[in-house]
Amino acid sequence: MKFTYSRGLLWLLFSIYAAVNGDCDKGITLIKDQLKTLEKSVNMVTDGSCCSPKPKPPSAFHAEIRSNRMYKGGSVWVYDNVVTNLGNAYNPATGKFTAPTKGVYLFNWYTLSDPGKMSHAGLYVNGKIKGRQASNNGGGGSKWVTAGSSIVLALNKGDLVYIMDAHGWTSTVRGSWTAFGGVQLS
Repeated sequence: MKFTYSRGLLWLLFSIYAAVNGDCDKGITLIKDQLKTLEKSVNMVTDGSCCSPKPKPPSAFHAEIRSNRMYKGGSVWVYDNVVTNLGNAYNPATGKFTAPTKGVYLFNWYTLSDPGKMSHAGLYVNGKIKGRQASNNGGGGSKWVTAGSSIVLALNKGDLVYIMDAHGWTSTVRGSWTAFGGVQLS
């Protein structure tokens, strides 16, 4: 939409400036400059270039398993102690992250197994395994085994990301030391 000016408004502005300053040439130049600035402002508003919606901040989360747990094969691990959940894409009731937008995401997960216990944490996207780790702790006494992994994935809006045992076996994990997190990179 082109901004149009009223001749009456121009004449009024010019008359006021000329009456106050007595210099018609400077008055005309000043009014022209102000009208150009006003036209640019109006055009920015009408074409939307100044009023674009702000982009949403990237999604990011970090959650831990609150207490020691045993997960049967095929069970999604629920990280119920949420430390960070920007964008609320991680659901602590289900243990699943839902990609809010198409983009590239970085995920990390860490598992601590008690002596004599094991876990094989696999990261799944929509039911398909994408990454895995092993925390096999056959040692006795007070030997603890921690495993960690990370992965970068291109996801579509609505993709579900979660952790389960990679082999479908029963897993025993230590609370407070077992964590899952992610951040949207682009």
